[in-house]
Amino acid sequence: MAHYSQTAASQHMYAERAGRYNDSWHPQYAERLARIVNAHPGQRILDLCCGTGLELFLLAEALNKDGGSTDNGVVVGVDVTAEMLAVAADRRSARPELADRVTLLRHDVTQLEKLATENSSSPLRKGSFDTIVCSNAFVLFDDPNAVVASWRSFLKPPVHAPTRPHLDESCSSHRGQENHCSSTHHREPGGKLVVDIPHEAAQRAGLTMERVARRMGLRFPSNRSWVTSVDSMRNLLERNGYHVDHVVELDHVSGRGATRITSDHVDGLYESMTKSPAFAAMVAGAGPGVETATIIRHGRPIFHEEFLKAADRDGRVYESDTMYVYVARLA
Repeated sequence: MAHYSQTAASQHMYAERAGRYNDSWHPQYAERLARIVNAHPGQRILDLCCGTGLELFLLAEALNKDGGSTDNGVVVGVDVTAEMLAVAADRRSARPELADRVTLLRHDVTQLEKLATENSSSPLRKGSFDTIVCSNAFVLFDDPNAVVASWRSFLKPPVHAPTRPHLDESCSSHRGQENHCSSTHHREPGGKLVVDIPHEAAQRAGLTMERVARRMGLRFPSNRSWVTSVDSMRNLLERNGYHVDHVVELDHVSGRGATRITSDHVDGLYESMTKSPAFAAMVAGAGPGVETATIIRHGRPIFHEEFLKAADRDGRVYESDTMYVYVARLA
């Protein structure tokens, strides 16, 4: 039985990946996501699970795109893994022109309430952020509903403001009704959340290993079982008080594109997964006395079985290379 929490399993995986995380498809993906976020000077942005700062520094640059000397806003990055955050801190040291716009905090993003404050000078205060960003991390959480619900309080709330009075001829002829005539309101939208999840058929090997871990009573550092379509995240957000403005499907995320995997490649995928940081985290979380070789041996037939459940009539398994990006605001 697993001894790790979901957070501990994720930390173990990303601590091992920190040194080479930027040498992957993630930097190019971060550029695509930053364009969707569309940061503007003066904004306050909260980058959750900021990792090595791939999106964070792109957003910080956007806050001063006009080169002005006025308040350019700030990006607050929060991550629980010290090794990932250390890479971000080194990058901040190398970018002194961004230092006053980048704040880094080490903390579990599922427990932000423990850092919350009403202090106006605090980097993490409720109701103060124009945008919250969470990239390549949301499927790490045990309880996705509770997480998005807890993030709501950090976004700027919508504002219902009175419009400028407009007294037409009918109002001027009935002075007693002036208040009625000028009582219309408009709604200023609140802060927005930009969050992504993999397509339900993306990263098949990892998705299958998650199911293997569940059947073996182990903890794998992801939770994608609830993602069955593009509507899975939309429904989750709407249940928790967000309005989804739009969803962007980013294709060719890793550069490979969509493919179909035949049964004779499954064993190779399994071998690759057993050498991954995610598998190492799963083994470490199994507790003392559990040998890696034993887990590999028992997991192999389960992996084959689970992987081929998704096969079509020709015995091939479709694998997507797509991420869903959701842009939502407080309802």
